[in-house]
Amino acid sequence: MIHFLRVIKLSLVNRWKIAALLINSLLIGLLWGCSISAIYPFVEVVLSDNTIETWLVAEIEKTDEKIAELQISIGDVESQIRASGDSRELRGQLDNQTHRLAAEEKANQLYRTVMPWVEGRVPKTPFGTLAFVLSILIVITIIKGVCLVLNSVLVAQIAQRTALVMRREFYASAVKMDQLVIDQKGTSAMQTMLIYNLNLVTAGLTSLYGKGTREPIKMLVCLVFAACISWKLLLLTMIVAPFAGIVINRVSQHMRIAATRELGGIAGVLQSTMESLSALRTVRIFNRERTEKARFNKFSKALYNLGVKQRFFDSLLRPTTELAGMICITIALLASGYLVLNDTTHLLGVRMSDRPMSKSTVFLFFAMLAGISDPARKMSEIYNTLVRADVSSKGLYDFFEIQPKIGTPENPNRLPPHSKGIRFRNVNFAYNLKQITLKQLDLVIPFGQTVALIGPNGSGKSTLINLLARFYDPQWGAVLIDGIDLKTVNPRHVRKQMAMVTQDPVLFKGTVLENIQYGNINATTDDVFRAAKMARVTDFLDVLPKGLDTMVGDRGNTLSGGQRQRIALARAIVADPKILFLDEATSQVDVSSEQLIHDSLKEFLKQRTTIIISHRPATLEIADRIIMLEQGQIEQDLTSEEYFKLYGSTLHKKGAA
Repeated sequence: MIHFLRVIKLSLVNRWKIAALLINSLLIGLLWGCSISAIYPFVEVVLSDNTIETWLVAEIEKTDEKIAELQISIGDVESQIRASGDSRELRGQLDNQTHRLAAEEKANQLYRTVMPWVEGRVPKTPFGTLAFVLSILIVITIIKGVCLVLNSVLVAQIAQRTALVMRREFYASAVKMDQLVIDQKGTSAMQTMLIYNLNLVTAGLTSLYGKGTREPIKMLVCLVFAACISWKLLLLTMIVAPFAGIVINRVSQHMRIAATRELGGIAGVLQSTMESLSALRTVRIFNRERTEKARFNKFSKALYNLGVKQRFFDSLLRPTTELAGMICITIALLASGYLVLNDTTHLLGVRMSDRPMSKSTVFLFFAMLAGISDPARKMSEIYNTLVRADVSSKGLYDFFEIQPKIGTPENPNRLPPHSKGIRFRNVNFAYNLKQITLKQLDLVIPFGQTVALIGPNGSGKSTLINLLARFYDPQWGAVLIDGIDLKTVNPRHVRKQMAMVTQDPVLFKGTVLENIQYGNINATTDDVFRAAKMARVTDFLDVLPKGLDTMVGDRGNTLSGGQRQRIALARAIVADPKILFLDEATSQVDVSSEQLIHDSLKEFLKQRTTIIISHRPATLEIADRIIMLEQGQIEQDLTSEEYFKLYGSTLHKKGAA
């Protein structure tokens, strides 16, 4: 439980609520024991056709008589000892009777102390006594119910606040996580961790602070009450408990393994579901519904088998605790039955009680054992929840505590507004040992220049942008802006001067206005409108129900691909970046609109360094320089005029086609 202990430690921020919860749980435990104790007056007084007052009078008289008998008997034994000499048998009789006399005197004193408080204050008839006892039981139940409601509220506050803190911390870790790690692990896995695993951890906290505090206290109260009746008899009945603990521990080890595998299976099902549903259009266009169903069914079947196995081990806990409880009760029945039937205080030569146990006392002892067994059964159910919470905690901490390699150095350099140039100096980069993307690449881009990168897939075009945005760091070499190595600068300060538009831009659920303002939260409506006009968003605003205030839907799905790209371009423009990335930024825009956008951008691009990834002739025409990449190296570095002289006719033919 080492990983869940970290969660518990985190929850201690609610120390005052936890203190209130413990006091509340203690009160619930005491009320639980008191409600069970009501069986004693019911059996001893009501069923004997007595009132509390007459019963006390009878007990005082009975103990007075017993005290007198014991005093005479002790005197006789002492006389025998003096007459015949000290013997082991006589000394044993004397010790037993002396203990018995002390117990009877103690009971007599208790009855006499209680008597003045009872006289004239309790019902005078047996039926009235019954109603009195039951009314007290109802009051106890009401108070206990109020305490349980308060207990549930406190537990919810502690568990949910801890989950809130963890959710914030893990989300902050996810945002800081290296992009390469995110790309490798997948966003669906992150969502599974933040939703499903965190829910299991919350359930574990709820069980721990709920039943995990109430039930042990209820058990402890019943154990104390039972020990007050006869601690030696209680110890005898609990002799089987260590063996039950060993069995439960063995079962719990299998439960942990099964829980780990089950969580892995659930992650697979959720990941498969998220991937297929988020790409449902792709699934349908290729008629791959059956393939996705088969993949989902495969994960689901594996999860089914793991779930059955987990339930099997879970189900072993309850019969184990019930069997242990039944053995305890059996031992108690045999021992107490022997004591009552023989009117003795000793069992196998061991004194079990100071006074002979009455039937009502035995009933109360059994009631306390029952009061112990119910919380013990619930504790076994809690254990399964805690095991799953611990496994989930491990998954969360292992996933989100990966220290990012790309971070702020101890003494970061200041990065002034970009004004000189960008350089990739002998850069080597590989996603893995078998996929070397950039090899000894050396490239200089002066400030204000628009550079187009072209080349086949995997040639390193997008990698260059990712390195410049410091999503990744090169394994060798350096990326510099105005002569400053980006590794020596706070990544936030680097990206503050940048904006990006991709082939498949992401829009957030909100209005068109909000999505454009995402590039600059301080942008005014006029700034947004100017950016929208430059990106030709204004061309389709009239057809939107509420213009700039139109909701774009989840990920902008209510808009066409070209409309999304233009809004993303407006978002980049309103950010007023010093470095602009356009990765197939107008690939989904029609040719005529694309030309209008380029005409609008020409003046805007003069004030910043722009890197374009595109193969469309119309886009390449706005570039000052065109660089052809091949297998991570620069194949050709041409001006726009040189490029179109060499490849212009071919490009126009491809464009016409």
